[in-house]
Amino acid sequence: MRTRYRVATLAGGVFCLALILILAAGQRLARAAEDAERLYADNCAVCHGADFGGYIAPALNKDSLRRFSEGQLAGKTIFGGVGTLMPPHPTFFDKLSRAEVDALAALIKNEPQRTLTWNLDDIKTSLEILVADEASLPKAPAYPITDIDDLMAVMGRGRYASGDEAKIVFFDGREHRRVGEVATAHAPHLIIYHPRDERWAYALTDAGVVLKIDLFSLKAVRTVKIGLNSASLGISRDGRYLAAGSFVPNTAVILDSRSLEPLRHFRLEGIDPDGRKVESNAGIIMGTPFADSFVIALKDAGQLWIVDLTDPSFPVTRIRDVGRKLHDAFRSPDGRYLAVASYDDDVLAIVDIKEKRVIKRLPAGRQPHVGSGAVIEVDGRILGIGTNIGVHPTDQNLVTVFDMSTFEIVKQIPVKGPTESPAAHPNAPYIVVDVVGRGSRAQDIQLIDKKSLEVVRTIKVGGHSHFPEYTARGDYLYVSAGYGGNKVVVYRSNDFKKVKTLRMEVPSGIFSRLRARIVTIGLDYK
Repeated sequence: MRTRYRVATLAGGVFCLALILILAAGQRLARAAEDAERLYADNCAVCHGADFGGYIAPALNKDSLRRFSEGQLAGKTIFGGVGTLMPPHPTFFDKLSRAEVDALAALIKNEPQRTLTWNLDDIKTSLEILVADEASLPKAPAYPITDIDDLMAVMGRGRYASGDEAKIVFFDGREHRRVGEVATAHAPHLIIYHPRDERWAYALTDAGVVLKIDLFSLKAVRTVKIGLNSASLGISRDGRYLAAGSFVPNTAVILDSRSLEPLRHFRLEGIDPDGRKVESNAGIIMGTPFADSFVIALKDAGQLWIVDLTDPSFPVTRIRDVGRKLHDAFRSPDGRYLAVASYDDDVLAIVDIKEKRVIKRLPAGRQPHVGSGAVIEVDGRILGIGTNIGVHPTDQNLVTVFDMSTFEIVKQIPVKGPTESPAAHPNAPYIVVDVVGRGSRAQDIQLIDKKSLEVVRTIKVGGHSHFPEYTARGDYLYVSAGYGGNKVVVYRSNDFKKVKTLRMEVPSGIFSRLRARIVTIGLDYK
């Protein structure tokens, strides 16, 4: 009996030890999985989508990555890819260990795209008050500046699109001097300005956080997370309301601009032009000086929603069949008409906000991408400027110029390559477009003479040159030379002599404070 007992005891001990080892291994695997999820959320989700489904960078999931091994994915994470936002600035070689990179590679190789939610309660809970007493803020700018309209806000993505280098940097557009910055934790996407109160601005990050910013102290006073990834933000003509669109999940929310408290939450879904019910992100959200309303473009549903702000329930009127893959848009000077880029149709759809219908479709050559758009006045005629970023097979790289009263095409101007963001100003002689894509041409901007509507000069900025923006008086132009350049270059607008180089880690969008007083870039309506 004693021998049997010893054998049984030994067997039981071995079993317990094996069980302990199995449980420990399971715990290690669970911790590794949790660590990989955290690593993805901290380092990848801001660009590749919180749902693994892609955002401003490609999708990272088992369906989209079938042709890659885990080793190839690890290498891509460390060394990046030519012509993308990852290189040539440093990638994750000096931030993550090889074990962490391998854990990320295993996660994205085996994980499907997810369906995630972020509802009204989540938004309410996320609201943070950073300055409890706004009356304690300075009564005027706490830094030397001649006119607050001279502020130029540059979105700094940083090397990793998150962390300490993700911030909005503010410059004095007369002296080209850094006057302050606001940390954003994740890459800032855009900033808009209050149309009535010069002290307030509102920024949106790619991680879906809205910041209320005091321009006098250059501090964030409140934040709220409206979604998990986001790229669209608008403000009403009276400044009472904000509207923000979420890419993940496909929703939009109206906020009180003073408190950032959510007032109405929308699921963005509808019947697309082919009769399918689809969910959609917001291609663009904007207010309009024409009415107390927001315009929301449902990218995948091909619809424009007009949200009535005069009714506390914020009812929606839907304009259907606007186009396929609606992206960005810009307004006529009075705000009544909207030129909407329809990606898959290669057209600019002209929408009458008053009549709530499409009145014209203008052929745009390649796939249109109009950025903030531009409007100029030439010999008493108001002209709209549309650019193209397309990948559809064609030899045409065109800037489309059209009359904003008749909506007839005036001219289509051949340019060096795809273009993304036009810049114009009443006091500057040139329309400026950024040439985007890959290779050496992506370092260029091109100048179009307002009178002749001809390209008259090409300037090599360096890096990947994007987002030209004139200063308030139109005497200087700022251009981001992002990845590969890590600088903002300042040119004098009459002769385009370079006057200053401002060093930054991966600058992107540039937004003049003058935007608070203009309907469309290039035409001051004060």
